[in-house]
Amino acid sequence: MAEKTILIGCGIFQEEIEHILREGRAGAVEAEWLEVGLHDDIERLEAVLTEAAERRRGQGRLAALFGAACLPEMKKTAAALGLPCLEARNCLAALAGEAELKELEKNRTLVASPGWVRKMWLGRAGTTLGWKADDFRANFGRYDLILVLDPGLNPLTDEEIISCFDLVQVPIETRPCGLEHLRAALDDLLRRMNRQ
Repeated sequence: MAEKTILIGCGIFQEEIEHILREGRAGAVEAEWLEVGLHDDIERLEAVLTEAAERRRGQGRLAALFGAACLPEMKKTAAALGLPCLEARNCLAALAGEAELKELEKNRTLVASPGWVRKMWLGRAGTTLGWKADDFRANFGRYDLILVLDPGLNPLTDEEIISCFDLVQVPIETRPCGLEHLRAALDDLLRRMNRQ
């Protein structure tokens, strides 16, 4: 029997990765989702990732489902834990592709996904760990547009878009996107795990 593969990842990816896994890898790959926003506190991200890796060690082959730049030393930290991680710099680069993300980010555009809007912004707004309205405006005031790349799995509702706009005061547009880049990033990670 093949050894189980366990992905320890940021919950921002959850809907998209679980959809990809249902397409054909569900039995062989399991994901453990960590809370979103850990990249806001790099020491905490490192500690939570380390704790999850140590807890899951011996249960299967492990990988970090985080971008290479989610933590300044992500590749080094992941390697010390024996965890390969995504080659993309972050979840949005994995979703859109590095070159496309750079192009989309031109002209003072912030790129997001439905998971970012729901889990990072709306889900944490006003909470102890979340930003207050002034924090959103201070951090997003330099942008002219927020572009939400939507793979169509669970599109944002009009109410969510309006609530997000109320927080950030930046126009929000959605654009359909496929999962081919994310699927390729996941396939690359799984191939590298198989070579270990």
